[in-house]
Amino acid sequence: MTTLNLVTSVSVEDSVHKDTEKKRLLMIEACRILFLVAILIVSLAFQASQGAFISLDVWLPFYFLLFCSFALNAVYVYFFSSERKIHAIFNAGLFAYDALFVTTLIYYTGTSQSVFLFLHLVNIILCGLVFQRRGALLLALWTSILFSFLMIIGPSIQGHTLYFAIGLNNVAFYAVAFLGGLLSEQLNFMGLELAERQKDIEALRDLNEMIVENMATGLITTGLDGIVTQANQSATAILEEKEIVGKSISSLFPEFTDRVHLLSFYREEAVDNRFEFEYVNYRGERATIDLTLGLLRNSERVGVGYVFTFQDLTQVRKLEYAMRQQEKMAAVGQLAAGIAHEIRNPLASISGSIQLLVNSDLGYSFEDKKLMSIVLKEIDRLNNLVSEFLEFVRPNLRIEDPININNLLQDVANFVKTDSTLSGVPVKQEFLLRSSRLVLGHKDKLRQALLNIVINAYQAMEKVENPLLKIESKDLDIVSRVQIRIQDNGCGMDESNRHRIFEPFHTTKARGTGLGLAITHKIIESHGASISVESTLNKGTCFIIEFPSPDTGGKKSRLRIA
Repeated sequence: MTTLNLVTSVSVEDSVHKDTEKKRLLMIEACRILFLVAILIVSLAFQASQGAFISLDVWLPFYFLLFCSFALNAVYVYFFSSERKIHAIFNAGLFAYDALFVTTLIYYTGTSQSVFLFLHLVNIILCGLVFQRRGALLLALWTSILFSFLMIIGPSIQGHTLYFAIGLNNVAFYAVAFLGGLLSEQLNFMGLELAERQKDIEALRDLNEMIVENMATGLITTGLDGIVTQANQSATAILEEKEIVGKSISSLFPEFTDRVHLLSFYREEAVDNRFEFEYVNYRGERATIDLTLGLLRNSERVGVGYVFTFQDLTQVRKLEYAMRQQEKMAAVGQLAAGIAHEIRNPLASISGSIQLLVNSDLGYSFEDKKLMSIVLKEIDRLNNLVSEFLEFVRPNLRIEDPININNLLQDVANFVKTDSTLSGVPVKQEFLLRSSRLVLGHKDKLRQALLNIVINAYQAMEKVENPLLKIESKDLDIVSRVQIRIQDNGCGMDESNRHRIFEPFHTTKARGTGLGLAITHKIIESHGASISVESTLNKGTCFIIEFPSPDTGGKKSRLRIA
């Protein structure tokens, strides 16, 4: 055992001993005062019944001693919290005085025939509880002297009877002192052991609570009725609920209410008790929750409730999705890099040859020239597709320009308003631009990425009444990031299309290439930013982009919008 542990153990034992001793002294003092009150009542009753035969003057010394007893006990209670040594001396004096007072009481109530002889034994036992065996034996000696002196001067008995009474009572005094001291030692030992076990239990309980409250996994327990009885801090944080205790588990997780009831009828191993689902908080935000359900059993292995452990896998799933997207883009990039130049060179030759034929004097008819014009348009379209391929596989951009994201969003929105291909869509634009930070980026490419998103939003609202485009920017102070939200109330998309929205060549448009949002994703990614999509079919779509704040030497930048 180390020195620190030894000192800690000794201090704990000393503290426990002090607490036990204090409680014991208070109990003894309460008993002492109750005895004094009882003696006063009995004495008054006895004097009242024998008033014609007993003079009041005879009882005055007794009442004086009784008054002194009350006074001394009052002083003792007043100085109860004083220094331990002084307190012990005063307490020892009280026991000695109590022996004198009981002797006086016995004298006034018949000496050897007194009913109060047992008070000497009680006084010795109480002294043993406080001062252990040694103190009890010393008090027994003092009591023996007082009692023997009283019996000798008393007129009631003489001769052998006197010696027998003195001897018998003295033996009783010492026997009680010995047994009382032994009892006191046993009580002290048991009290210390009980206190140590109680502290161990409290330490284990505190450790258990600390583990439960600080674990990253959410933990909820319920009764068999499904009412939550306990929830840790992680559960509150993951579910974003202020008050969980007292709620029904079906109101928190309605997706698996049926599975909870299954555990009541089948063995836990027979039920699929782990599953993943989407949780929607009070703000309407979705989170992916991985939950394990178990039956809470008591010591007799009887089910008394349910325990739910869960964790938020939203960020994990987003990272997995981003990795899959990167793998797909890498594969397409390799394909594009291999065939782009092989396609572009023949296209240039074909386009040049058709141009020569159109401009020649070979006498082509109007229909022939019209067909050649169609060929040239399709060649241009194919050439644009190849250019988008090359854009998609181009190495990462140099991100070094400080950009006012609010101005860039305004420019993109104004440009779309004047686009002739989208002028037929009367979209109302709303702005909530609250970001005060600059972001580092490539302005032209970032503009292209945002423009692709806004154009898609316009196209999604072509058949919607009262189309509305909301553009928002704000600072996320907790993580020092800048967030952009571009939201429309268009046709939206189902889950399958939402998961594939950034895949190359995936499109729901008749003449779309499926590369616009794939390029957008790559541009955003090259800026060290993240992009995610929330969409509900026939209700609208929201693109969420988060940019990191610029770093300077590993510290947060102070770049701000003036």
